Amino acid sequence: FRYLVRMTDGSRHDQPKLALERALASMPATEVATQARQAAAHALPARIDPAALTTWVFDTPIAVVADLLGFPADERSAIVSWTREFVASLSPLSTPDQLAAASAAASLLRSRIQSVLSSIEPSAGSLASRVRAHAESVGWMDNASIVANLVGLLSQTYEATAGLIGNSIVALASQPPLLDDVRARTDGWHLLVHEISRYDSPVQNTRRFVVEPTIIGGVDLTPGAVVLLVLAAANRDRSMNPEPHKLLLDRGTRCVFSFSRGAHACPGEALARGIAATALSVLCEAMSVDAFARLAWTWKPSTNGRLPIFQDADTAGHP
Repeated sequence: FRYLVRMTDGSRHDQPKLALERALASMPATEVATQARQAAAHALPARIDPAALTTWVFDTPIAVVADLLGFPADERSAIVSWTREFVASLSPLSTPDQLAAASAAASLLRSRIQSVLSSIEPSAGSLASRVRAHAESVGWMDNASIVANLVGLLSQTYEATAGLIGNSIVALASQPPLLDDVRARTDGWHLLVHEISRYDSPVQNTRRFVVEPTIIGGVDLTPGAVVLLVLAAANRDRSMNPEPHKLLLDRGTRCVFSFSRGAHACPGEALARGIAATALSVLCEAMSVDAFARLAWTWKPSTNGRLPIFQDADTAGHP
């Protein structure tokens, strides 16, 4: 965690953040869409029941990022499994068994990513090769930090991108006319995902830690204080987004705080939205409006995420 860009500031933040930004920005959108379509279609079960749908929502983004990083196709399921086990440790709600499994999974992920970094050719064009090249160009030479941040790409994708997909499905199930509205637009899936990232943020809050005396909003803060930033509430601030409680595909000016802002703006925002939009388009080619209407859901226990767990409406009431 001490290596992760999102957990550091100052000189330990600047070079890695710049390298990751450049590497992610250099990934062609068409390649991301192709990989996302292939992975989403491959993972889609023949029978899309609620349990299978939930698994698909969480696993598909990791499969896409694993492919983009340059892992062989026959390792995809292992990377998904290890990432799932690792992410289970990131919550204060984690159990001792989850922590033990996560420790083993983290070691396996580090080892495999190190192997990929060591074996890829500079001209490979994979995300891992791009990160390595841009790391060298900005002077980010700490191999342990590079490996940790590539693990971070997988772990942050697991719930944040799954939340974008899952909460979009919730919107489609809650508002039946929405599916036709999305399909009527050439960029409908991207518009939906972008608006869902504001309207129903998969990451509801984040934290900042005070290192020197300061004042925020008229409140004196001392070193060691923790500030809880409620991103979901900021997304619904009417001074930033008119009619904030409406889901509007054609929102003229959309201000989204879900991926943070400023120095800590998530460099993977465009990647996450692209994966989610493509995955949803694949899903909706296989699911009917009636199938969406039959869905119900609960929410995964989490201190900062809003992640649906799907159920059958015939056996569980709509939330």
